[in-house]
Amino acid sequence: MDRRYAWLVGMGLWAGTAMAESAGVRLNEVQFIGTHNSYHVAPDAALFRRMYETNYVESADWPAKRLVPALDYSHPPLEVQLDTGLRVFELDLHDDPEGGRFADPGFLKALSPEVTAKLAPVDPAGELRKPGMKVFHAADTDVRSRCLRFTRCLEIIRDWSAAHPEHLPVFVQIETKEGSKPPVADAYVPAPPAPFGPEAWGRLHTEIEAVFPPAQIVRPAEVQGGHASVNAAVRAGGWPALKSLRGRVIFLLLDDPGKQDAYAAFTAKDVAPLLFVSRTPDDPRTAWLIRPKPKARQIEALVKQGFLVYTRADAGGEDTDLNKEARRREAFTSGSQLISTDYPRPDPRSGPHEVRFPSGFARCNPVLKSPCDAKDVQESPKKRE
Repeated sequence: MDRRYAWLVGMGLWAGTAMAESAGVRLNEVQFIGTHNSYHVAPDAALFRRMYETNYVESADWPAKRLVPALDYSHPPLEVQLDTGLRVFELDLHDDPEGGRFADPGFLKALSPEVTAKLAPVDPAGELRKPGMKVFHAADTDVRSRCLRFTRCLEIIRDWSAAHPEHLPVFVQIETKEGSKPPVADAYVPAPPAPFGPEAWGRLHTEIEAVFPPAQIVRPAEVQGGHASVNAAVRAGGWPALKSLRGRVIFLLLDDPGKQDAYAAFTAKDVAPLLFVSRTPDDPRTAWLIRPKPKARQIEALVKQGFLVYTRADAGGEDTDLNKEARRREAFTSGSQLISTDYPRPDPRSGPHEVRFPSGFARCNPVLKSPCDAKDVQESPKKRE
């Protein structure tokens, strides 16, 4: 076994014992802030101008005047976000088993050669030509990313984790993508859709397990323990003890109901689930729930039942300052444990708005009466050399 990760196996064995003791603060008794589309780098200003000039319409809900503000944000590299204290990440996946499907982004053909010559390369290392899942927002139009290959994103998280033992658990939320967007200025044929079927789910498992040691991944079976289902487990006593999950990673399927059903079907027989699904509150496989709009009363009721709940503190890039403040406040008071934002730090172009707790990006959950206090969400400042 690679010595660099041998410590994780020992930690995993210890974690099983710690969970059995069921003492201390549990995972659902903590709130975490993370980033929406954590890999995202804003498209070039030249493309935005072209969208405005041609009255580009991505869909009925997303004309250029609404689309451009929604896409105009960039996050720091994943390792920088981790250093900052963020522990919740969202990655959009596009299946590309042969490699090259997305290697020639169409938006470059919608711009003049003089303009494209001045742009930074989209893929200087040739990552898009390699086989494997890709990470970006939309083929052809919104492809700039901090880590274009899924395994590379995971390696960044794994290596940071190995260098920072005893960190709070890291959540990786997965959304699968398979459609095409209309061409900008009719300048190219969009990349063909990449359906996400059973073979793709299998490749997703393979890529995750090729990066992380087994003991580092928190799986639904571990949370279920001796209960009849993972749903019954979290309802009975909440999630496992936080101390047993430090230094580990949890994968959640942040996707529409059809994809949730597809993954549940994929793992229904001989394949053990690796991702936690979000279906209905009474579904045996559901341990967490997606509620993008932070309706505090609704979410609070679910949190008190033992579920983890995901919500968004902002969305769309076009909220007024007043709306941003109200939505952030609602997300915080709702008890949602997984709060997503585009503003973990202020954007100088839009004012001082940011989404963080006074103590940082993790705090005890205000909705649940638990023994949690500030020391339970602290992390060691020591870095493993």
